[in-house]
Amino acid sequence: MQRILIKNTIKLIIGGIAIGLLHQYDLVLAILLALKIAHSFYKNIKKQTFSIALVIGFVITGIIGIAVEHAGTSYGYWEYHDISRQVPLWIFFAWGAAFILMYQIENQVYQATPNLSDNSKKYLTLFMAAFFPTLGEIIAINLGTWTYYVPYQILGVPFAAIVALIIIHSSVNAFLGFTSKKFGIKDMVFNPQKM
Repeated sequence: MQRILIKNTIKLIIGGIAIGLLHQYDLVLAILLALKIAHSFYKNIKKQTFSIALVIGFVITGIIGIAVEHAGTSYGYWEYHDISRQVPLWIFFAWGAAFILMYQIENQVYQATPNLSDNSKKYLTLFMAAFFPTLGEIIAINLGTWTYYVPYQILGVPFAAIVALIIIHSSVNAFLGFTSKKFGIKDMVFNPQKM
């Protein structure tokens, strides 16, 4: 499990640096993220691990991300730099990519440790929802992508934002777990007993 987390942390760091360095090239960054996401879907199809829950989670998380970002920038809680619009074009893809990264980590961990308890899975989900998006934000913020104007920050990320990320990502996971079981969607992460 350690190796999986380290490998994906490195991938996240590279993604955060890419967003930080390319954030002013709004459309280019959106296209690059869309291509990376298409590649992730392709890899899952090729490995025969593709699930409709992955697509649903990506879309829901991306839509929530747009809504949250629009509300946050409208109320002046944060602002993006070096772009001509309120919310960057790449936001949908960045939020969706965060879901995909966490999904892939969970998938890899569950395959490597099939006897992981339900409690351990819940703690892993909470850890990932707190750690990975926050790390990505820290990197992008410190490369000048945006600034938060909310107090009680950890390396530029407010504690309230970390809590919100945990709630959002955990809620999406809970929704997908419920719907996967209810509708019999086969999925290693959300409905493993059906696999």
